[in-house]
Formats: sequence, C-alpha cells, structure tokens
Amino acid sequence: MFSKYRSKRAVSADINMAPMIDIVFQLLTFFMITSTVIQTSSINVDLPEAKTSDSVQQQEHIVTLYKNGTLSWNEEKLSMEELPSKLQELKTQDPNATLVIQGDEGISYGSLIEIMDQARTAGLTKLSLATVLKQ
Repeated sequence: MFSKYRSKRAVSADINMAPMIDIVFQLLTFFMITSTVIQTSSINVDLPEAKTSDSVQQQEHIVTLYKNGTLSWNEEKLSMEELPSKLQELKTQDPNATLVIQGDEGISYGSLIEIMDQARTAGLTKLSLATVLKQ
C-alpha cells in the first residue's frame, strides 16, 4: 500500500526535447534560405590574377564585363549602347573620377579595348583594371 502512494507523488525529471528541436530546425531553415538569397544576388566574375596588383579603395564607378558579353555599371545591367552616356555623365559629375573595369578572365580583348576607347572618348583619363593578387 505504501508503494502505491509513493509512485503517485514522484516527480518526473524528464526534459521535453521537442520544443528545442523545433527551434533548431527553424533556425536551420532561416539560415539556408538567407544564404541562397545572398548567393544569387552576388556578381560572379573570375578576375585574372597578377603579381603586381595594388589594393584599391572601394570604388563607386565600376564597369563589369562578363564572359557572355553583357555589361553592368555598379551592379546594374547596362547595354554597350548605353555605356557612352553613362561615361559622359560620370565625366561631368567628377572630371577626376577613376573608372574601374572588371573583366571576366575569359572575355575578348576587343571588348575590353572598346570599353577603354569609349571611356577615353568621354574624357576619362584615369582607368584601372581590376585583378586579384596572385598568391
């Protein structure tokens, strides 16, 4: 009789793990979704390597040329026909502006020369080619 009475009063020391597992799965889902959003909005350019690269401060005026021939101006899509007006606008805003040209490693040399020629035609004399420091 005493054993029956004692088992009803015993306190259980079990910890319920279900809420903690739910929170861990919610955090995992959140980080998986945000990491894919960050990756899809990045620029994928394979810059060529150079031993004599200099570090440059963050630039505001960057033209990126991709392997498929498309252009972007500060991460904004741009056509080759719109580039001269952007360059002329840059020249009027800041005559001493430095234009940074990022080119994918597989771009054609002619496309690079065309962009540089348009920049010089617009009156920009400070041009910089982006590279990655060779290790």
